[in-house]
Formats: sequence, structure tokens, C-alpha cells
Amino acid sequence: MDTEFNLQARLNHSLTKRLQAKAQAQVMANDSQASTRDQDFTANVKAINPSLVDGTGIYLANYLQSVTRKLSFGAELLYQSPMPKVQETSISLALRYQPSADRVWVAQTQGTNILSTSYWRKITEKCEAGAELQVMNMPSQGRREASCSVGVKYEFAASTMRAMADNMGKVSMLLEEKIAPGFSFLISGELDHLKGENKFGIGLNLES
Repeated sequence: MDTEFNLQARLNHSLTKRLQAKAQAQVMANDSQASTRDQDFTANVKAINPSLVDGTGIYLANYLQSVTRKLSFGAELLYQSPMPKVQETSISLALRYQPSADRVWVAQTQGTNILSTSYWRKITEKCEAGAELQVMNMPSQGRREASCSVGVKYEFAASTMRAMADNMGKVSMLLEEKIAPGFSFLISGELDHLKGENKFGIGLNLES
């Protein structure tokens, strides 16, 4: 129980060596979960605020399978009913390919309307780069959009620089200077060429 008198209870029970059940309860909501894991796959089922009276609630089921050491495949099913006689179902898929330790390809869908792909590459010990492409197709809302962004990260001896640019004309950069262990000074800037807006900021980061 916290200071706002919200009561929570959790239960974790290992049914077998590979099957584990989890349950969580709150004063105003219920959350139950069951999962199983093996060397090459993981499966999970979750229910949020389920109601046996009117059938409302949110239900999730996902499965992740390692096809090979370099290739993994996953799927997720979402069913939600915020009120009686109102249901919504969506299926998401994901594919991950890692040919080596310094590069990763990822592709995933969100329902049937959004497709995104990304690529990450470790160029050197100090430099990393990545790119992402997202395509959105929602005919019911009259939206057909595509966005692309690229980013880079470079680590100096006592500082780290991050920069990103997208197809909408937005360019941003963040510089983090490590002054002492647990203490950093940050400078950030953003240029939006399409809107003609510029942003600049400074900050301090203190870690205990």
C-alpha cells in the first residue's frame, strides 16, 4: 500500500521448469499473466481488467521464436473491449535478423496499417549509426504517410554526441560532456526547416 492508499498484490508461481504464472491485483483493476519460456522461444498471455460479466477488458497474447541463431520471429494478438458490444482486434508481426554482432535488421507491423523497418550498425568502437522507415496507411482516416530518419552516435574521450535527421526537414543534435563521474553537462539543439522553428537547450545531469 502506498501513500495514496492504493493496494497492490502480486503472485509469481513456477508451475514447471518452463512454465511460470504471474498474477497482479489492485483495488480498482485486475492484471493476470501467464508465461512460458524455453531456450529458443517465449510465450506470454496477459489479461488487463477482465470482466466475466460483460466480457470487457484487454487481452494480449504474444509469441517469440528463434528460428536460427541469427533470425527471430514474433507475433502478438490484441483483443480489447472497452465496453459491451464494442470489440477491436489487431495482429502485429515482428522479424529480427542479426547477421553479426555489429549490425541488426528489424521489421515489424502494427496491425494492418503500419509497417516499420530499422537498421542499426556499429561502424567502429566509438561510432554507431541507424536508420528507420515507417509507412502508415489508414484509408478510413484518409491518412497515407511515410517517414524516414537517420541517426548517428559518436563517443569521444569524455563526451558523447548524438545527431538525427528526418525527411520532414528536422535536424537535432545532443552533446553530453562528462565533467565528473555521475555529473554531465548537456547541450541540445533542433532545427525544423519545414516549420521554420529553432530550439536550443542546456542542462545538467546528476546521477547518484
